[in-house]
This record gives sequence, C-alpha cells and structure tokens, in this order.
Amino acid sequence: MYQYQFNSMSTMVRISISVELFANDLLPIYKQFELIENICSRFREDSELSQMNQQLEQEVSVSEEMFSILTDAEHFYLKTGGLFNPGILTALEQNGYRASIEKIRGKEIDGSASRNINAVSNLPFSLNAIKQTVILQRKIDLGGIAKGWIIDRAAKLLENLGYGFINVGGDIRIFGELPRPLNIGIEDPFDTTKIITSLQVQNGALATSTSAKRQWYVKGEVKHHLIDPRSGKSSDSSIVSATVLAPTAIEADIWAKTILLLGETEGQEWVRSKGLGAVLINKYGDIWRG
Repeated sequence: MYQYQFNSMSTMVRISISVELFANDLLPIYKQFELIENICSRFREDSELSQMNQQLEQEVSVSEEMFSILTDAEHFYLKTGGLFNPGILTALEQNGYRASIEKIRGKEIDGSASRNINAVSNLPFSLNAIKQTVILQRKIDLGGIAKGWIIDRAAKLLENLGYGFINVGGDIRIFGELPRPLNIGIEDPFDTTKIITSLQVQNGALATSTSAKRQWYVKGEVKHHLIDPRSGKSSDSSIVSATVLAPTAIEADIWAKTILLLGETEGQEWVRSKGLGAVLINKYGDIWRG
C-alpha cells in the first residue's frame, strides 16, 4: 500500500491506497479539505460559517457544499431526537471553547460566561431547497459533522483510483474492495500509548468519540467539547470513549457522539437497535462490545 499524508482540520490526514498517486491525483483531495475548512471553520472570521453566524434571522444564500452539510445536519438532528444539534456554539463558547483546541487543551480558561448556560432544544435553522438559502435562529457549529462529511467525499474520489482507506484523526473510511479486513486498534482513552482492544473492518467506516482528549478547565472543573444539548454543558456521561462501525463516516461519527451522550444503558440499547458494531469504554475502564 502507498502512503500519503498532510495536515488539515487540526489533525493529520492519512491515505493508504493500492496504487501510486501523483500530484494531479492528490490535488483534488487537498482542495476538498481546504474547501471544507474555508466553509466550516468557526475559528476563521472569513469562513462561510462565520459569516452566516453574523446574520441571524436573515435569509442567506449558501454554497452547494454548505447546503449539503446543513441538509445532513437536519437529517441527523431528527434521527437522534435532537442529541445531535449544531446549535450548540453558544454553549461551547460559554463552556470555554472559544479558541482552537491547540490553544486551550489542558489549560485553565476564563469561565465568566458559564453562569448563563441553557439547554439547546430546537433545530437552529430552516432551509429553503429551491432558493438554496438558510435562516439561522442561533449560531451554529459544524465541527460535529463536517469531518465525516469530507471523509466520505474524499473516499468517493479515491475509490476511482484504487482501494484502501483514509484516516482523519482516527476516523476511518474504507474505499474500494480490500483484499482482507483491517485490524483497527482501539486506544485506551486514559493512556493513548496503549491499545486495549481492536475491531475487524472490511468495509464502511469507523469513528471514535471521546471526552478524554479535548479537555480544559473552568474554575478547576474539567470541561470537554462534547456538549449535551439537554443541559448545555459538557456531557457527564459515564462513557468516556465510543467507537462505532457504520456504512459511512458521517454516520459513524454522529452515532458515536450520540451513543456517548446517551450513556451506558441507553447507548448500548442504541447500538443494538441500529445493529451497529461498537466498542464502549466507561470511566472505570470497563469495555463493552456490541
């Protein structure tokens, strides 16, 4: 397998593919990742998302890519009963996540805004498919869906060239027909130098959602990026890490977050009801396989 890698979305993108790629093959992939950052980064003032968030209650024309992501966001909001909700941006900021994770990880953050945290309930936008426009009722964050969306898009391009897989910060999507299954190690969320179990994957995608990596402190209290919309606060779920197999990266990513937010009892039931493959690790280090 030929290996290629580059940085994007504050992580490493790694491509393993059966054929040698050249600059003309890789350029469309680079451009796709660059495009998604220009569209969806909330830390770029000139991104399409940032511009939208400054025009609340106004009808805004959006790009084809943004409309596609928002359409998927609406779909998964309904599928998860609102547990996936892009309208959590204000809650993220109030919990201290106001800068990219590289700048705040492990640090004490000013928590002066945390006094007014509220639950996040309804879908924060409405779409007009005919005009390709959106009206935002609240500021939104698309970090919880954009990565899966772009992984699936890149996999489609790569499938035209050969077989293999793309790994973006631990989220993996297989493309083409692999000659044998991948054995994917699952990290110990409390010690990322250790692999504590594994999953065999022949097709589709795998994603892990964990509350152990993106952490900071507010008044000595640990905070993380997985906001429970029912409280508006960092989730207190006993699940620390949820790894899920699904047909697409976007599904794997959102199901993993949903299962973590649901907690052990409801999360395990969700896995069974969806017929998913999953590995859940709780705060005591216990491992549950579905």
